[in-house]
Amino acid sequence: MKKNLLLTMVFGLWALGVQAQVTTINLDLITGKINGGMPLPAEQEFYIHGAIPEKIEMVKLTIYPSKKTEKAGYTYFWKAPFGYKDLSYQVLVADPLRSNTDYRLEFGYYQKAGADQINEVRSLIHQNIETYLSTVTTIKKGGVHFSESDEVLINNISRIVDQGAYYFELPNGEKFPGFSDITRAKLEQRGKLKMGKAKFNVTGMTEADNARAVYADEYITELENILFSEVDQYLSPNMLVRVDENIFENYPTEKTANSLPINVGYGAISLSKGLPDQEFVMSPYAGFSFPLGNRTFARFMNNMSISTGFFLSGDIKNQLDEKISGPVLERPVYIGLGYNFFRFIRLNAGGTFITTEMSGGTNQNSFVPFVGVSAEFNLWLGIGSKKR
Repeated sequence: MKKNLLLTMVFGLWALGVQAQVTTINLDLITGKINGGMPLPAEQEFYIHGAIPEKIEMVKLTIYPSKKTEKAGYTYFWKAPFGYKDLSYQVLVADPLRSNTDYRLEFGYYQKAGADQINEVRSLIHQNIETYLSTVTTIKKGGVHFSESDEVLINNISRIVDQGAYYFELPNGEKFPGFSDITRAKLEQRGKLKMGKAKFNVTGMTEADNARAVYADEYITELENILFSEVDQYLSPNMLVRVDENIFENYPTEKTANSLPINVGYGAISLSKGLPDQEFVMSPYAGFSFPLGNRTFARFMNNMSISTGFFLSGDIKNQLDEKISGPVLERPVYIGLGYNFFRFIRLNAGGTFITTEMSGGTNQNSFVPFVGVSAEFNLWLGIGSKKR
């Protein structure tokens, strides 16, 4: 019993410690400032906290780089706990922002929509769909024809729904799912319409013209009813409507400190040219790495780097007792590709520039393979947060 209690306490303290590491910033509705006017945290997840009126049931945050479109960003939601009325919210920005970059932040505040508001937006969307269909529809002897393909037509009508319901959201934040296979099947049906089956007549029309018009009108009405039904299913009575918003244009993130990874390790240089057998000589080495990516956004590429440096030993000799030196401080210089394991252990492989002092008194320059294992340490450049 005591052991379980101790484990529970330890786990609880650990969880609190992890949560405490996540930064929280405040959005003040009165002053209109976020994070007190300071830049947003970069290269880490963080919370945004703020106050809300009593009737607000959801907060929606959309954030993306100012020079890009909304598709390049992320959307986050906070929903009021079921059965409770909170006067504050807290949104977790789980996708880290890039350092020294301007972002657009859009906060939307939603409360339960009234029946009249839902009916109004439903009527508007119905009307726009009717107008769109009448614009793209023509009636010919072969049947009903649309000036756009079925796929384009469905995409355009879906866009009409999204734009018409722009200020409305479902409580779960889900968007309009698009039209079902029933709609697609109805669109495909028009290719099978037989205008000759129509037997109606209207004053002022020839029998053929009348038949096509009435039969086509019947088909369009059926198609519209299917579209309207699927729109109405989306615009449910529990819809939320945006009643207020805060928008921040070109808001900067903090500039994080840059780092230069330093490697200290031990490597093997492969020697074979001019020797009876292949040979490996060993020496400690030191150098720098230049990561191919940022760890926060591209962990795999950040683990890879271009590495360069030199071997430290001044007493490297091959099996012929010939001294091995190089172009920097008479030490071999290496360049290669490195990969990080366990965050600070790096495996390097590449080539080494060496100078072999031949027994005949001449020097031979060559470029030979090497492999090595090193420990990596970051040298921080400038003043700022250490995010890497």
